[in-house]
Amino acid sequence: MIIKIEPAKGGKLSLFADDEYVMTVDPDTWYSLDYSDGCEIDEEEFEKLKFLIESRKAYAQALRFLTLRAHSADELYKKLIKKHSPECSAYAIEKCRELGFIDDEDFAIRYANELVNRKKYGLSRIRSELYLKGIDREITENVINSLDIDFSQSIIEIIEKKYADCLNDEKGRRRMIAGLMRLGYNYSDIKTALADYDLPEDY
Repeated sequence: MIIKIEPAKGGKLSLFADDEYVMTVDPDTWYSLDYSDGCEIDEEEFEKLKFLIESRKAYAQALRFLTLRAHSADELYKKLIKKHSPECSAYAIEKCRELGFIDDEDFAIRYANELVNRKKYGLSRIRSELYLKGIDREITENVINSLDIDFSQSIIEIIEKKYADCLNDEKGRRRMIAGLMRLGYNYSDIKTALADYDLPEDY
């Protein structure tokens, strides 16, 4: 088949195979490849060419996502696969990993500390959030075990900010405990944090 290139909108190039439109190509991508306008290639080489172009598109998209914020490998892959093939998305992830743009362990450490300091989450909620980001179990547990956080102090800060008016009312206390448990604190942690409070006898 004969490969041809024609100018397209926005400074892009249109790729044709036997006069049939195939895809839009970034000029930098096209001129970096070992192909020329009007060259003749077979079906196997054509599939290789399409993969090279699409995988570079996926990689460029991955970089755009990473400029906005850090991502785990799984999280980034799920975003890429919405517009790119699994093979091209996997290529982009692997290239990002090789170049040090993706590091699940570093991401997990930073994200866990953000959840502790900004959202005041407890351990079980942090664990769940890391799983949702696609962090594997081993890394998650290592990060959880490495956290040096005073969770009792976090609980007290949450109570004083959101539940100070709940301590003297049974219904309020139930609401407070339920809220704290949703944030990832267990009942034992909550009791420990409240030990210094002057609570009603029926508490």
